[in-house]
Amino acid sequence: MATIQGLTGKQILPTSADYAQWRYQYATSTHLEDHDMSPGLIVQPHNKEDIKLVIAYAKAQKKAIAIRTGGHQYSGASSTGKDNIQLDLRSTFQADEDLKYFEKDGKSYVYASVSHSLGEFNAFLGKHGMHFDLNFCIVSSACSALNTTFVLSLASE
Repeated sequence: MATIQGLTGKQILPTSADYAQWRYQYATSTHLEDHDMSPGLIVQPHNKEDIKLVIAYAKAQKKAIAIRTGGHQYSGASSTGKDNIQLDLRSTFQADEDLKYFEKDGKSYVYASVSHSLGEFNAFLGKHGMHFDLNFCIVSSACSALNTTFVLSLASE
């Protein structure tokens, strides 16, 4: 697969020396062969303009896009096969404004982008006297649903 012209972020082909490092994810230990988690191109966009370029390229070339964020997906749905593109957003939205705590009208709020892992998110919450029960993810598949719906239940310490 060709790389995408004009993109400022990193593009990783299967022939790249660091491909295996960036392709790897939790589900590859059980689903590598049956889910074909070896994308033809991994893109790590720097910004929203890069994301738009990836979408336009994929549409023009009739390629599917699998989106990978700060977490993982147990069955490998955040990856794709050799004919398609993995859009890796783990480092795209990591600026200060992408994870912030604020109070308004006597209530506490947290704004978080998709690029933060649950561990990073929970550490951030701890700095503000809150936590997210990570055992919830181990007991159920609810964290996948959380990543999709962005609904969180936070507890004050």
